[in-house]
Amino acid sequence: MMVQYTSVTMTLTDEGFMTMASFFESELSKSLLILAMAGTLAACGGSGSSSGNDNDDDNLSEEEHAGGRLIYSVSDDSGLNMYDQTVESDEAYSTDVVATSATGATLVLAKSGLTAAMLDGGAVSIVDSGLEHLAEEDGHTHDVTLTDTTLTSGATQVVATHEYFSAYDGSTSTVLNAYDGAVVTTWNSVDYPTLALSGGHYLTFTDIDGSITVEVKEADGESLATPVSATCNGDISATAQTEYLTQILCSDDSLLSVVTDEGETNTSFTIVTDTSATVADLTNLTATHSTYNVIAGWSTETNKLVLSKAHSDHVDTVDISSELVADGIITVAAPTSDESEALGVLGTGGRFIALFYHAEGEELSVEDNSTFELDTSIDWSASDLLLADSEAFIGINSANNTLFFIDGHDGESYHLHSSAEGSSDLRVLASAVLTHVQTEHEHEEEDHEEGEEHDHEE
Repeated sequence: MMVQYTSVTMTLTDEGFMTMASFFESELSKSLLILAMAGTLAACGGSGSSSGNDNDDDNLSEEEHAGGRLIYSVSDDSGLNMYDQTVESDEAYSTDVVATSATGATLVLAKSGLTAAMLDGGAVSIVDSGLEHLAEEDGHTHDVTLTDTTLTSGATQVVATHEYFSAYDGSTSTVLNAYDGAVVTTWNSVDYPTLALSGGHYLTFTDIDGSITVEVKEADGESLATPVSATCNGDISATAQTEYLTQILCSDDSLLSVVTDEGETNTSFTIVTDTSATVADLTNLTATHSTYNVIAGWSTETNKLVLSKAHSDHVDTVDISSELVADGIITVAAPTSDESEALGVLGTGGRFIALFYHAEGEELSVEDNSTFELDTSIDWSASDLLLADSEAFIGINSANNTLFFIDGHDGESYHLHSSAEGSSDLRVLASAVLTHVQTEHEHEEEDHEEGEEHDHEE
């Protein structure tokens, strides 16, 4: 925000000295007020970007939160719509920013936050948010665009896996580059989307006599010299990944954890199976971007929340359900900054819970939490969403057509910044992603002796 000063030429009378003093006292007060307002906007992540496409964002400083683009589909119309935080609020909503062939297209956000996979009537395409250059010195945005892939029909599921997407058609999993949709590799005769692992390895899922065999494979499809596999009895309920931890939630209440250990000359894998009461009844998994490889497991039915962390060749898991308020869990989200150690929980009573955990070394615990109301006067349901960018959250109440903007400051505190009436099509929202620019941080490299326990810090 620029503060403008007024240059004034005055011809003074004998009485003019008092008039001039009063004038400059008034102008000084105005300038101080403007400076105070600028400080408030910066503290709350306000952005001064201009409207329209190819927006110059000259006012964006390193301390300001750039915001993102909420891109979503609806169940009663084709096309993707958008709420754009990088422009003025009265120009934020756009419809049909991308054309689709069917209603209710499914969107999956890439790990980078800049692109999304779109599953549209069996075809898979890549949605580019147009935000790639927003964080640059001459920050600006571009139009949302769509790139077709070679998968034009038959796909039934897409998941994000490291820097890729994995699309599944019932028997074949095609791994795609998340930036441009180019085919990386194809896996045949599998029963769940193949996941990418560190070191050019992959995790495959094969149904054998009603149980799913989960196995680490080389890029050429061969088993490891010493095979690494485990069995998931029943169906795959959910999966989630950090850089060195992949978790698979099985329908029989077991939790499989694939731990990756990158050595100087080779990469090794361990699969840990947990059937304890700590992980029983979980129904969902949410990966964090923490350098300590933390994944949250949770259940809407039992109001249960646990944290797991990869540590050397084993997994630490703790139940943190006692940190929750009486509200049930609607959904859980995590900021995408690798310096964040926070979880956001949207409760059934219209409350937001921020949980701040500590996962360094042998520790895994919740250090602090804060709870505040979004709006307890309206009804909340399982169809409502909580989405995160690198620093902040957006809560979406579909039935009441309302967006709630939850601000964070250095990952240490959150508050309800504002709420806004949404476009009426939010009432029929089908799928949504919050595309955004992620905050990059440099981490010092650490030397580890062979066999030394570590938390895979980047």
